[in-house]
Amino acid sequence: MIETIDNILQQEQLQSFKEVVESKWFPWNFLDNSAYPDDKELIKQSALNYSFYHMCWDNSELMSNYFNKFALIKLASVMKNKFKLDEDDYDLFRMRLGMTTSIDKVHQNTPHVDWDTPHKVILFYFNNADGDTYFYDKDEKIIETVSPKENRAVLFDGSILHASSKPVEFSRRIVLNINLLEKK
Repeated sequence: MIETIDNILQQEQLQSFKEVVESKWFPWNFLDNSAYPDDKELIKQSALNYSFYHMCWDNSELMSNYFNKFALIKLASVMKNKFKLDEDDYDLFRMRLGMTTSIDKVHQNTPHVDWDTPHKVILFYFNNADGDTYFYDKDEKIIETVSPKENRAVLFDGSILHASSKPVEFSRRIVLNINLLEKK
């Protein structure tokens, strides 16, 4: 199940978040490999899988001084409501901003899942860009592609292999990755 919805946020909400994440003062951290940052062998295999990130919320804890707790919880709630996910069934576990930058050629990053634990993933695109998100079956054959479009979100089961790709025509692609753990 891969579901896409456009125009998730009201324009004022979107602009408020974009002013923060697109600011030249916003702190981005470097990752050697956007899917497997601790796998030294994968990092050696492809030096192009790098990206930048900003951790907002991790393990139910606020991690960013740029967003207050209320704003992040409200944003996650809006996303869950748009996708008709019952608030009582899922807990916000992680919100991480990701930015990939152009390398002037097409490149797909490593297919991965965020966790082995049952969860849902919502990807929210802040800007129009190329650098699609690819979804794969268990044999790593592409089953669906979603293009980044400002104010678009895609919901999918966290067990689906997925991968980002580098933008070519645009300088950067900014995505908010929201992980929702199923309550037991």
